[in-house]
Amino acid sequence: MKSGVTLNGNGIGATVIYCDNPGSNFATQNIIECKGISDIEISNFLIDGGWGSLSKMHAASNKYREYEKGVLLSGCSNVVIHDLKMQYSMGDFIHCKKNTSNVQVYNTVCKPGHDSFDAWSAGDGISIFNNCWGTFINSCIKIHNTKNVQIYKNTFYTDTGSGNAGVEVMGGNVTGLNIHNNIFSTLQLNTIYQDPADGACSGKGTVSNNIFYNSPIYKGINGMNIRSTGNTETSSYSSAKGTKDYGYVADNGTRNLPVYNGSVAPSVTFPTHCSTISTVNGYVSISWTYLNATGYSIKVYNSTSKFDPSHLIYSLNTSQTSANVPISYNGPFAIKISAHDDIHNSWVYNSPVSLFTVNGKTSGAVNSGIFGYLTDAITGQPIQSAVVTLSNNTWNDTQITDVDGLYQFTVNSGKGMYCLTASATGYLNSPELPVNVTGTNTEMNLKMAKAPDYCMPHYVHLDILTNSNEKIPGCEVQIYTPNNDPNNEKPNFCAWANKDSRVSFHLTQDVTYEIVLITPAGQKYTKKVTPNLDQYTITIPAGDTAAIPAMQTVISANCTSKQINNTAAYINASYYDSSSQSSNLTFVLGTMSSGKTFVPSGISGTNDKVSNSIGVVTDSFIVTNHLGNTYTVRIRAQSQTYGTVCENVNVSFPSSNVPNVGSTYMSYFCVLILIIAGLILSKTRII
Repeated sequence: MKSGVTLNGNGIGATVIYCDNPGSNFATQNIIECKGISDIEISNFLIDGGWGSLSKMHAASNKYREYEKGVLLSGCSNVVIHDLKMQYSMGDFIHCKKNTSNVQVYNTVCKPGHDSFDAWSAGDGISIFNNCWGTFINSCIKIHNTKNVQIYKNTFYTDTGSGNAGVEVMGGNVTGLNIHNNIFSTLQLNTIYQDPADGACSGKGTVSNNIFYNSPIYKGINGMNIRSTGNTETSSYSSAKGTKDYGYVADNGTRNLPVYNGSVAPSVTFPTHCSTISTVNGYVSISWTYLNATGYSIKVYNSTSKFDPSHLIYSLNTSQTSANVPISYNGPFAIKISAHDDIHNSWVYNSPVSLFTVNGKTSGAVNSGIFGYLTDAITGQPIQSAVVTLSNNTWNDTQITDVDGLYQFTVNSGKGMYCLTASATGYLNSPELPVNVTGTNTEMNLKMAKAPDYCMPHYVHLDILTNSNEKIPGCEVQIYTPNNDPNNEKPNFCAWANKDSRVSFHLTQDVTYEIVLITPAGQKYTKKVTPNLDQYTITIPAGDTAAIPAMQTVISANCTSKQINNTAAYINASYYDSSSQSSNLTFVLGTMSSGKTFVPSGISGTNDKVSNSIGVVTDSFIVTNHLGNTYTVRIRAQSQTYGTVCENVNVSFPSSNVPNVGSTYMSYFCVLILIIAGLILSKTRII
């Protein structure tokens, strides 16, 4: 991230940052890294750690990789983070450190991993509100040596594991800590506490008007002067009972609570209930709030009491939290909003419906120029964050559409003809439209068509089958472009069909490719395909196609050794995949315990790990005191055709060095000299 940047997705259910291989060692990798910057906003998408479930994630051997952050804020200021969700990740969701200050975090959801929010010597001024924090192995919020932290209107809960606490104070000066109007639901160990092992803490604060639902009561924070008032400990509580609260607990007492956002149902934020407004250029912008929903449905009626199809004037399903509704006449109207509660997999409706009255019309706030709304050509939904450009031969300007799809240009360069264009992610670029700017407000509404699912270039999947619908795993597939001769040149792409009889190539739309298929039995066929879809089935006559080629004809592993001197030797290992479809190749030197269990020796090679193994890949190990020992090189790779390939190759050394001929003769000569000397000495003694 850089200063002054807004990173905004299309909603939690529409935009996803996905970690593709969570089992790999990607520790210390920050998904969104912010260092030494200011004035940023991050919103409206999902961060998915990729594990798929908590059970898988926490069964992994590297489950405490707490250095992987969803959002890292280091030395930052003026940060707003909202409407985000993080799930199935072993790292922290949001981590603040090194005097990061003036941070607001709201409308976020964290499916528990490690810590949901950390403020570690973060400076001053942290506001955390309207969030849902889950804990599994640690704490939802950790505060260390950070001043003026406001934690309110949040829901804290435990999912499966015991967790540590809802809010944990880690030590240092935490003056200004205020924890109020939160729900702590079914936390098993602690709700708010300080761990003495983390060091002493100091400062003043308040803990007030919180609900501890089926959770331990707050017992104070060691070293802090805390004013505690109005907190409720209960085993049965909902927002419909007791005093006015700012949270929600399910009546049936389930732990996976709906996320609190200030009400138990969607609420319309504009127009305010029973207000009178004017349309802007014939439209009314309607916005609403409800956390943890991936989909919404809005319906507008021209009646305040009858909500039937005959009075329905507008209907839209969307992942956005706003809509631009065309209304061209005065009168009373009603808004019904429904949101999909993802936690309970149910729809929640605003009740009562929101009412407003239209009286009059206003124009867009453009003094001289052009304005308009950009919408989807099929659904009529506003297209947000699109790039709209207005230009002529000497001047151009660019605007970004807002949540209502509105763009506005002020033209100070005079009257005349201009060119208007628009582009947006997932849509076909609009054609160049001529616009006559007359010096007054000119309205030009644009519609854009969705881009086809097939984008160019694109990964095209080919399923290789016989005409009797039999799979052909191991079939070689060669791809030739139009300017490449299959009879005389190498293919542009080549792959072997996997166990599901599928191969994938990065092909360009509307280009005719020639495909050469070679079955495991050596049968050869030629086909053609012009891709405008992302999947094709290619059939060939049935025959001897069932056998996957023998692994040794495609993949081979070998080991040799070379003596350096009496105490050291080389072990050289090699791996070759003629299909060039292997990845994640590793060489490990070890021994076989009891002939069954492989035990790594800890001796490093020169080329232990190779991401993409092309051609012959070798690795070398140096062993000492090797005489009489047998070593095993374990070679492991991931093959597209065969899956995981693991080969153990043994190398044995003799128990002693065999002497050479020269040294043998020298030994005999030395023995002869000793015998002669002995005879001479014997004769001397006789004399």
